[in-house]
Parts: sequence; structure tokens; C-alpha cells
Amino acid sequence: MPATPAAATWRPATETDHPLAAADLAPVGDGVRLLVEVGPRARSGATHFRAFLHAGGLGRTREAVLHGLHHAGRLPAQCWLEVTEVADRVPVDSGEVEVPEGIVAQLVLVLGRLVPPGGHLVMGYDAPHQYVTAQALAAGVPAAATPVGAMMFSAGCGVAFKDWPAGGGREGRRRLQGFRATDDDHAQRRAIDGLQAMEAFMERSKDLDWGIQIACRPLAEQVIGVLRERLNIGDGPVPLNLDAHRR
Repeated sequence: MPATPAAATWRPATETDHPLAAADLAPVGDGVRLLVEVGPRARSGATHFRAFLHAGGLGRTREAVLHGLHHAGRLPAQCWLEVTEVADRVPVDSGEVEVPEGIVAQLVLVLGRLVPPGGHLVMGYDAPHQYVTAQALAAGVPAAATPVGAMMFSAGCGVAFKDWPAGGGREGRRRLQGFRATDDDHAQRRAIDGLQAMEAFMERSKDLDWGIQIACRPLAEQVIGVLRERLNIGDGPVPLNLDAHRR
């Protein structure tokens, strides 16, 4: 787990001029809001941040539901946000509660909006509750069809992915890097490659572990639907000349 800065350094994001202030108090569920705090700068120049949940009847979670880093720069590649840790359960005053997958997806959606065109979102997938994503990526499943990757794709940070397996990222942590398109034309071009990869996966997925199929095939179908709509392609075989089907 990444080192956590001292408690005294944390401040509510809305009390700063940091870009993360736009995510503070954002709704992420029925009566559930995100409480974002920013911390000190890391050696990379990125800002540490963490987020709590506040729900009616339960109050604020006693521990952060996620930790991350935010970096901004002049060039698109220098603009990124990394979620280093996401909890599946968090303590509250009355005990402990499970964090629903739908709320996690909304968290990613909110944070993904902070990534500008050409920037990228990174999410770690080392936690035990993220084992399906780890297994699927190791089996060659397209990133957007894995549980973690599908959230990133839905957040607009999935025109392309880079997987950093164990030993390939900071501190050896497994991470998935998803990119936001630089513009609409870039999104269209990458949609062609993405659709072809997803359709090919659906053809070969019957040979994968049954658990991976159950988790990933529905996600792949959803991504295919989004990409077909983006490319203005209806049901049926994918045309050989996809360039002709751009909007």
C-alpha cells in the first residue's frame, strides 16, 4: 500500500483552488456524496488525495474509500489521475458497510471527468476484491471488458489502455492506464480498433475460464454497443471498411 501522508496535511478540496474541488460533494449514489480531501505533493509533483463517502443515516465513513494522486501539466501527457487504492468495505459509526460496485463506478465517473483530453486515468487492481480484473487481463481479455477497465471506459478514459502488471509500475503494483481521446476524430479512430478487438474477444471467449466469461462477456457486449453507436453501425457483421461508417 502506498505511504499515506500525515493527517494534519489533509484539507477539504473545496477549501482549495485545486481541480479536485470539482469532485467534492459530488453525488455518487442515492443520498450518497463524495467528500474529497487533498494532501501534500509527492516527489513526482502530483498531489495526494483521498475520498470519503457521506450517506444519510450513516454519516461520513470513518476511513477513506479511495486514495489517489492527481497531476497537472502543460502537456496532455502530463495530466493524469491515479486511483491507487479502492476499498470494498469501509467502517462507519455503526459498524462496517460494503461499498456497492455501482457507487465505485460513480466514483470513477466523477474522477474521470477531471482528466482533460489527451490525459489519462490510472487504476490499481491489486486488491483481493479486484481479482477478476487481474485474472482477465492475464488471460488476454481486452481491458475495457474487465470490471476495472469497464468503469474507466464508461468514464471516458478508455480509447486505449496500457496494462502495468506486477513489477511494471511504481512499487511493483499492478495498474491499468486508460487514455482520454484528444478530440472526436481521435475517439472515432480508436473506436474502430476497439470494436474489432472486442468482437474478436467475443469469438474466442468461449475457451476462457467460465468465471471470466460470466464477468467479462456482458461488459464486452456493453462496450460493443457503445462503439457501434459511436461508429453508426447497427447490429450484424462489422463492415470491412469501417472508415466509411464514421459519423
